[in-house]
Amino acid sequence: MRGNGEKPVVKKKHKAVWTVLIIVCAAVFLVSGGMLLHYALEYHQIDSDNEQIVQLLDQEPTQEQIDALPEDAQEEAAAAYSTNPDFVGSITIPNTVIRYAVVQTTDNETYLNTSFYGTYSRLGTVFADYRCRITSQGMSDNTILYGHNANNGSFFHELTNYTSASYASGHSTVQFDTIYQDQTYVVIGAFLADPDATGGDRFDYQNYIDFSQRDFDTFKEQITQRSYFHTSLEWDETDHYLTLSTCDYDINNGRIVVVARALREGETADAAAGTYTDNTNQRMPDVWYTSRNMDNPFL
Repeated sequence: MRGNGEKPVVKKKHKAVWTVLIIVCAAVFLVSGGMLLHYALEYHQIDSDNEQIVQLLDQEPTQEQIDALPEDAQEEAAAAYSTNPDFVGSITIPNTVIRYAVVQTTDNETYLNTSFYGTYSRLGTVFADYRCRITSQGMSDNTILYGHNANNGSFFHELTNYTSASYASGHSTVQFDTIYQDQTYVVIGAFLADPDATGGDRFDYQNYIDFSQRDFDTFKEQITQRSYFHTSLEWDETDHYLTLSTCDYDINNGRIVVVARALREGETADAAAGTYTDNTNQRMPDVWYTSRNMDNPFL
């Protein structure tokens, strides 16, 4: 009789357990679905904002907007500048999705998660390092721009493709038009960086802004060693440079960095095409070798 009395209790327990599991699974499904929907809507809004910004870059400004520009600024910058006075230019890499407004403020944190319109955005806005000089009188020796590596392929995601000579040859120019002048740059290198590196492994590329303060020879040597490819184009201390930086996940907290120099007088936009060769002795960050159980031949 005792055994017969226990069976219904066991069945009830099993049923209760299954009910709880179903409820938990349903809750997880709903939460996950809600998060996916939230992200989808968020990315849709970001894409919509970016489309509006491109239209803004091409918009014919009003006289009122032109009058509000800083002295010596180009009139075509007026519409974007009137929308956000932190606007300093636009970045374009032909044959990629990269065409974005560039802003600059007094720090390198604000625009990590702030849209061009001043609202919260997980992908922020492409921004220039606050220490860089972008004026009507001239620019820093090396202007550094930062942008997110977005999962949907937007912003600076396509910088991660600069890992071969063939890709560099097909995407050799970068257009950075500031509010004061338009300038075409040719890519001269791209490398994987570890901002957490120390000692002889460290290359703090983000601090090479003015070569009167940081040694150009070290800048060139480090890029030459670390770049995925080389170019036969000349580049030296007299040139101006543009450095683009975004996150990369090949190493923890990694960065992909693309460096370009301004076209020299008499050079055309296709100056670098066909001049690239793959670097067969490339230097990677020490953590890259460690994660692959390899010795670092450069240390």
